[in-house]
Amino acid sequence: MSTTARTTPSRTALPPPRCGRCEFTSLPYDRERAAGLLLEYAGRWQRVLARPDTGRRSSGAPVRSPLQQGCHVRDMCLLFHRQIDVTLGAPSPAAPPAHQDEDAGRVSEELGRAAEALAERFTGLTAADWEHEDPRLPELRLTVDFLTRHFLHDIVHDLSEVLRGAHEDPSGAAAHHGFAQKAAGSHG
Repeated sequence: MSTTARTTPSRTALPPPRCGRCEFTSLPYDRERAAGLLLEYAGRWQRVLARPDTGRRSSGAPVRSPLQQGCHVRDMCLLFHRQIDVTLGAPSPAAPPAHQDEDAGRVSEELGRAAEALAERFTGLTAADWEHEDPRLPELRLTVDFLTRHFLHDIVHDLSEVLRGAHEDPSGAAAHHGFAQKAAGSHG
């Protein structure tokens, strides 16, 4: 759906997220990569959910177990799809019911489907759609682009927390660090 973006030249965009805890930065940010990054993150989450200890919380780990955080990421994908519709003024289906599943396999499948649908939505956005501002908060410049940066950061941040709590071996930690750098668009 293409709509006319509302812009206000006197306002400046909020700064993109930069996180010292998960190494995520959204600069440089390429909108064309948003769908691919989301699918990459979802695949990594699916690997986490396939581990046998996914329902247990490690000492020193986040408050939620990897399974609970996986449910949260699945729900974020579903709700963010709705967020885009609301921001662009498109009709949106009712919000999905929030629930915490106990079956990691089912959560993984649902997360994959939700991420695929959202990635498809990203690929259908026009340049005007990316710059469209959320009409509910007119004093801020919360564009689809800006909200997507924060959404992707939330997913990688939660993944970082789970991996840090799982005390992955050094190769897993290094792989995650490279993953976060790749997501950020830097290669150093």
